[in-house]
Amino acid sequence: MRYFFHLESETNVHIDHLGQEFAHYQDVTHHAFAMARELAEEDRWLGWSVRVIDARNREVICVPILDAILSR
Repeated sequence: MRYFFHLESETNVHIDHLGQEFAHYQDVTHHAFAMARELAEEDRWLGWSVRVIDARNREVICVPILDAILSR
């Protein structure tokens, strides 16, 4: 299934128009947390979240970038 990894803050959204294919939910969540940890290296992303939406337009997971830092 295709999943879209949007970046969201309280006032902005960066839409992932391409998405990525994943066969397993566990791979999707792993990618979302890895993406959030990578973005956390830049302070400008600290108020943002990675929101994952599936091809049916259902939210799968939302990972606040600050939480990704704390879960290291």
